[in-house]
Amino acid sequence: MIISAKLWLSVYRDMNKFKITPKKEIKSIFILRGLYCFLWSLAVLFTIYFITSAISGGQHFTLKHVFIFLLCSIPFSIIYAFAVEKLGSRLVTGRSNRKVTPRELHSADLAKARFSKAKGQFKEALNIINEVVEKDPEFPDALLLKAQILWEGFENRELALKYLNKVIELVQEDDLIRRWAVNYYHEIIKYHRIEK
Repeated sequence: MIISAKLWLSVYRDMNKFKITPKKEIKSIFILRGLYCFLWSLAVLFTIYFITSAISGGQHFTLKHVFIFLLCSIPFSIIYAFAVEKLGSRLVTGRSNRKVTPRELHSADLAKARFSKAKGQFKEALNIINEVVEKDPEFPDALLLKAQILWEGFENRELALKYLNKVIELVQEDDLIRRWAVNYYHEIIKYHRIEK
């Protein structure tokens, strides 16, 4: 069982380094991909054998078992290699080659700023959102949130309107965030007229 676990871990570690390459490079790497898939299939079969033999009282491992595992691993490795090639590594291995965009990285900071704003901690929310806007000055979600924080927390009408105008300029007319910015802009203007 220990040997199987070590083999499984080593194959799994190698599979995480395994990437799909463009078609012109496949010929040179096809043998390695087949070997990885073969070893992976072999490790799975060994693991299944050891688990079932431990549960059922166990048979001794013989040369016949090795031969059967090797023969069974070949079709499994072919199926696995085909699945990786056709479906992509994300579906089969759970890993993706897709790069995370900077705006996706900032979404956690936006959530923190929204939470701080909801708790009434406007200084903390403004500090968080300032960092996001500094890194990406044309991020409409961050600009809208900054305008909301400036207006609701600090009643800074001029800066809030400035950031709302920037959101309106950046986003297309049919986008939902633009409608939110326009509505919020009109609410600030309307509130200011009532105050006078």
